[in-house]
Amino acid sequence: MNRVNTDYEGDPEYECFEEYVDSSTCAKATAKSYRTTYRKLRNLLQKPIRETAEETLIKIITAAVENINSQQAMLNIAIIVRECIYNMPTQQLKDQRTLNKSTVKESLQMRNKYIVLPEITEFDDYIEDLFNKSKFREFIVNYLIRHHYVRNKDLMFHIVEKKSECDNVANWMWLDRKNRRCVYFRNDYKTFCTYGPKETVITDEKFLTAVKRCFNSKVQDVESRFFPITMDPTKIGYYVQKLSFNQLGESALLKIIIKHHLTDYKKIQEISISRGTDTNTLLESYNISYK
Repeated sequence: MNRVNTDYEGDPEYECFEEYVDSSTCAKATAKSYRTTYRKLRNLLQKPIRETAEETLIKIITAAVENINSQQAMLNIAIIVRECIYNMPTQQLKDQRTLNKSTVKESLQMRNKYIVLPEITEFDDYIEDLFNKSKFREFIVNYLIRHHYVRNKDLMFHIVEKKSECDNVANWMWLDRKNRRCVYFRNDYKTFCTYGPKETVITDEKFLTAVKRCFNSKVQDVESRFFPITMDPTKIGYYVQKLSFNQLGESALLKIIIKHHLTDYKKIQEISISRGTDTNTLLESYNISYK
């Protein structure tokens, strides 16, 4: 693929696309990804997306881009431009996107055949052991994955003592000492555009202790009040995996949780709401017994 061009400023279609992205409720990272993918697609086409037939779009994308997820991202951008901005037909693009999803599912099913994961009791014992050893940063990461089913990006948050310090842009952990609780605000996570902001009240005593210790140990250093994993979104996956149980990472740990609760649909719905993931996705993409 050609190097991503960045000089579409002033281009009528790109300006319309910018206005659409700016008016949406997408997280900053999602908006950035949209813009990057738009430019990649324009570089492939060498002309505006709206001037390219659906069949041609599909042929160019599938021929030039090997990775299915990257194809999906480009198809999504083409659909946004044609359907949401110019009110043009998109059925062929949507059909191709659906076909790609089937390919992804088949690959997932093959991988699932060879996955052997620990039992959830081992995960719980590990979290308890982290607390007992005063490994509070690791405890917080694994606790939130285990009990609130978070993704990597959700674990980039600031710890604060005043609610007034929180805004509706970043993720926050408000240490509400008066009411002996933490309030976890998520405004910047993968599916924010679909599920909106999330507010979770946590009263677990061990969790409160871990958050207090992390906050108090860094209280003199304002920058370090940011939950000390990393301030670089491109590295958060690496650090979360390094800190997680058996270094499995949040995705594999969620598979342990889904496996344990597979016959409890009410629990699956709870996980869906807390994480911001459709129940069908949980039962297919995170279910190692899915056929």
